Amino acid sequence: MNRYTTEEARASQNARVGKTPAEITELDQQKTLQARICELARTIHIERFPEEYDHYYDSIADASDRASGINPMSKEYIERVTAKRKKEGMSPLAENGLPTANDTREIALAEAERQLC
Repeated sequence: MNRYTTEEARASQNARVGKTPAEITELDQQKTLQARICELARTIHIERFPEEYDHYYDSIADASDRASGINPMSKEYIERVTAKRKKEGMSPLAENGLPTANDTREIALAEAERQLC
């Protein structure tokens, strides 16, 4: 068990101290709901903003270019993504093609909460 897991287990135990079985059940349900929301938000984010995951598929040369501030994607793709993000009111990607803000994740989280709550 790594340190994070140990600390999380300890925090979970401490949150249950002095609680009734009904309150513990409520805590478990909230934790489960929050986990489902996060999972759905991640799925929504991947579907709506796949351009933020392009760097996962970079070759060594592409990764080197991104590290130097150069976006290895084609000009047409960059223009299409920029137009899409501008139309949706999202912050543009940096010159190297990586996200500069967290606004897309916040939108995905809000959408997940709207769907599950």
